Amino acid sequence: MSATEQIRVSPEVKAALEAEKQPGESYNEAVERLIEERVARRREAIRAGAGLWENTDAADQAKQVRDEMNDAVGPDL
Repeated sequence: MSATEQIRVSPEVKAALEAEKQPGESYNEAVERLIEERVARRREAIRAGAGLWENTDAADQAKQVRDEMNDAVGPDL
């Protein structure tokens, strides 16, 4: 895939990206890989947390706190 857009980054960001690049990997490929890895970690964290509140009243408590906070803030927000 050829680059069709350019983005400006600080020298520090470029150096960090250079350090993350694998041999023979383009900047675009490195950015794609890093994003894919982050998305995968985020999905795994969601999966790990799924069901943690099962068989507890934590969800109801969280909703109650949210409702109380919304009531305290008022309808303007």
